[in-house]
Amino acid sequence: MKARTTGTFAILAVAVAGAAVLVFSRSACSEAVYPVERAACLFSQRVVSRIGGMFRGAAASAENVRLRREVASLSVLRGDIERLEAENDRFRRVLNYASRNPGEWLAAGVLSSGGAAAGAPNVLRVDKGSLAGVREGAVVVAPEGLVGRVTAVSPHVAEVTRITDRSIKVACAVETGEPGSIAGILSGGGDDLLVLRHMTGATEVPPRARVVTSGIGGVFPKGIEVGTLLGVRTDADGLSREGDVLPSVDFPALEDVFIRRDK
Repeated sequence: MKARTTGTFAILAVAVAGAAVLVFSRSACSEAVYPVERAACLFSQRVVSRIGGMFRGAAASAENVRLRREVASLSVLRGDIERLEAENDRFRRVLNYASRNPGEWLAAGVLSSGGAAAGAPNVLRVDKGSLAGVREGAVVVAPEGLVGRVTAVSPHVAEVTRITDRSIKVACAVETGEPGSIAGILSGGGDDLLVLRHMTGATEVPPRARVVTSGIGGVFPKGIEVGTLLGVRTDADGLSREGDVLPSVDFPALEDVFIRRDK
């Protein structure tokens, strides 16, 4: 009986000792693995995360570049659309003018300003010449109004002297809305303004009255718009009136003209 009890205690002691060894071994193993786990964790936090951040930063930078390119492309596209709309509007005005005056006018594009000679700011060069039927003295207009007259012609090019030049004289009338029109002779006045001189008639001139060709003398057809009368004053001799006229045509922006052809 005593021997059995002793054996039982021995087994229990061995079991307890084994359990203690197992617990100690597990703790020892955990402690042994801790430095490796800690190093792996720090590597993941500091190195891997930084590498990932670098890749994410590179991806974000590439995305920003792509977005900037798209914005630039859209800006260019918007500019192209606005330019095309402006050109379409210009072509519509040109076609509308041509439809109102069929068979009398030859369309021409403006090549340059200044003519063949230096110091001629009131001369335009257009891309139609004698081969297209253009002749010296021909009247030149734009959809907005009177431009001038052809003063030189070559086979492919014509030079047009603008009405802002002092050498061009145009018989004009002022639309007052009252019976009895006011007439005068218009010529260049400098600074791209015109001057309507020797104004006849005592009718009161309304503010910003419209000035058109009168047709007197037969050089310029009647009814072509010339500009807007800005004001009236007594001329230098004190005997008649004159006034400054703002041209209807924006000459620096002029791109297309019509040249009158005799039938």
